[in-house]
Amino acid sequence: MGVQEWTAEDIKKAREYFLSGFSIKDIAKQLGRSPTATNKALSRFRIRIEKPRRNPTQESMRSKYQAENPIISPSFERKELRKELENWISFWQLCEFLSNENICIYEVSPTYVDLKDRQFRVGTKLLNAAQLLLTANKIRTEKNMNAFLVKDLSW
Repeated sequence: MGVQEWTAEDIKKAREYFLSGFSIKDIAKQLGRSPTATNKALSRFRIRIEKPRRNPTQESMRSKYQAENPIISPSFERKELRKELENWISFWQLCEFLSNENICIYEVSPTYVDLKDRQFRVGTKLLNAAQLLLTANKIRTEKNMNAFLVKDLSW
């Protein structure tokens, strides 16, 4: 199969389909092209605007992009899902909870270590971050509270 040139009519149709919410596969099927060719054409003809590549020296460009394209958080209609999302906290909120429970935590790992590899001293014991989460959730279970979920530790 040879290379098919994109006509102005093909580009117009691709734009209409894309803006109507069609998937890449559906657009390709409608135009009689492969999904790969259609995907590349959407970028080439600037139908789909690509996100700027992350460059640490251009932090202002990234923040400008984020301001123009805010992330919309999903809405959850079911109460059970909203309840689950409320239990997600940061690791530092977990440490604050333990501190409020009169548990003194001292970090003994070097700087710039991933959370899962960090070590903490609680009394005479050395614990990792997952073990601190287990300790906090044991306390919460004893108080008939829902367990905490912490990013990079839960699941």
